[in-house]
Amino acid sequence: MRFNPNEDQATFLSVLEQMMESEEAGWRQAHEWARFDWSAPFDTMMEENGFFDCAVEETLGLVAAAAMTYRVASLPIAVECAASSILRPQYAPELPRPIAVIERHAEDPIRFLPMAKSVLFLGSDRISAAILNPDAVEPVESLFAYPMGLLKTRELDWQPIDADPDAVHDSWRIALAAEMTGALKGGLDAVVAHVRERHQFGRPLGSFQALQHRLASAATKIEAAYWLTLKSAQRIGPADAAAALGYVQEASTKVIYDLHQFMGAMGLTLEHPLHRWTYRARLLRSSLSGADANLAAVSAKRWSAL
Repeated sequence: MRFNPNEDQATFLSVLEQMMESEEAGWRQAHEWARFDWSAPFDTMMEENGFFDCAVEETLGLVAAAAMTYRVASLPIAVECAASSILRPQYAPELPRPIAVIERHAEDPIRFLPMAKSVLFLGSDRISAAILNPDAVEPVESLFAYPMGLLKTRELDWQPIDADPDAVHDSWRIALAAEMTGALKGGLDAVVAHVRERHQFGRPLGSFQALQHRLASAATKIEAAYWLTLKSAQRIGPADAAAALGYVQEASTKVIYDLHQFMGAMGLTLEHPLHRWTYRARLLRSSLSGADANLAAVSAKRWSAL
């Protein structure tokens, strides 16, 4: 695949990157040392400027939505972008956002639920949605650098979504691949900055060849995951979507290990943002049954087409 953004996509992503340089998108310690920093101003800025609707714009499309999700996930703040930009425009455009997504069990902690205005349930044979009210949600503490919550009631007004469940799951795989790859990219950039600045034996850590090789390996895996994600968004095929998500889920184990090793203990403290990216990626690593299931699906979907 060759992906050169068209004029509108290039402008769209350029404006997004300018917004990402704003104070609302930057690193700061969260209130009361929370493990995530929900940026309501940045979320509002994106919504008011129509960024979450790009997937259904003819000259932008799902590729722009995936590229945007990747970039937003590389920020140290938490913003609900994946479901809002990839699922909502295609399948439930009237659903209020932010959106929480239930993949398997409604009784498990759900990311973004405390901030969500609605919830999507991705069943194997049906897709449904419900509007949330504050009384239906109980926030819970979590290591995973997302706002997490529990549904206190199953008695919501669930409405069916008229969409093919398989197509919705494929779109969600693309969204998750973009978000997870962006999280790894944010962590890598933070570590590269650290090894450039930190000196040992009178030299920057980044000047040691062993570190350079392993960081180059991590960068290669992340870059490959990014292009697989854009390919899946461009072709919107089930095998491509499963390949993009399965690849980044499998690659994340080694990437996360190396990032924390090069950062040292600082990467686990709340004074540095690395834990936000790597712990988000740890949670997403198990999404839609994890790497083994998604990579097995690639084979099954490709052979079934023969």
